[in-house]
Amino acid sequence: MDPRLVGTLEIDPALPAFSPEMPASDMLYGAAACDCGGTSFRVSGWPRIALGPGGFFWRTVTRVWREAQQPMHEGEPVESPFWLPVFAACTRCGREVALLDAEEVPARMGEGHRDEPRESLRCRVCRQSQFELVIGEARDSASPERVDFEVVTRCCACHRQGRIAWSKGRPSEQEISLDLLYGRR
Repeated sequence: MDPRLVGTLEIDPALPAFSPEMPASDMLYGAAACDCGGTSFRVSGWPRIALGPGGFFWRTVTRVWREAQQPMHEGEPVESPFWLPVFAACTRCGREVALLDAEEVPARMGEGHRDEPRESLRCRVCRQSQFELVIGEARDSASPERVDFEVVTRCCACHRQGRIAWSKGRPSEQEISLDLLYGRR
């Protein structure tokens, strides 16, 4: 994976890590490790459901309501719960890195919209905030500049996994079918 996308973290498929519960067939996954050797991180970012119009109270109520409606394991929300970039702070040395914060990452939050405070990620089961990270990358064979990314976490306490952020740089199966139908591909 391009070092500009993950800062000083090492992303390597050979590092010992968990395997995502529901991996995408074309996604190449690699575990994240800090330069100091740490593999446990505190994760923060901008949740999509907490940003928007209204005061802090209204955004909090909206976030709790939407989180309660999201399934814990089966299926996924249509949109990524967190905007990219996601920030990972090593629990061993404290170094914080912005993950997937480059121009080629689609659906990344623009610089002008980053004035809202970031929120820390907590496990929905045990409420702990230390996670192992696996980052996936998949390129479209038809156009190599279109890339998908995803960030998968596993709680260090209860081992619950979750996809917390992803980008949609490649067309979906339905979009490909429509492109073929209308001669655009």
